[in-house]
Amino acid sequence: MNIEERVRVAYETHHEGYNCAQAVFAAYLDLLDISKEDAMKTAYGFGGGLGMTREICGTLTGGAMVLGQKFGKEAADVKQKQFVNKKVASLCKEFEESHGSVICGELLGLRETDKKS
Repeated sequence: MNIEERVRVAYETHHEGYNCAQAVFAAYLDLLDISKEDAMKTAYGFGGGLGMTREICGTLTGGAMVLGQKFGKEAADVKQKQFVNKKVASLCKEFEESHGSVICGELLGLRETDKKS
């Protein structure tokens, strides 16, 4: 799938009533070894900025779950953990540069940002 198709899947999934984390996770299921049912259950509490707290954006937590599923290992592996964490940090940085925040409440205009223009 190309990025436009993934955006469409995420959009449609979100409009079916799933949260942002679930929608992003669903858009990448073709690359992962996890069922849609298990992915949707895993991402269930990550919407609305982690349990509707309006903290870290569900889109990012969904992306982090995708990266963990794609690159993580079942056994503890310090080097692989560092590798995945760098990918997640890069995703967060790119997202913040593009959208101005990683905080759900700020992105939705429900909370003022403390960032200086």
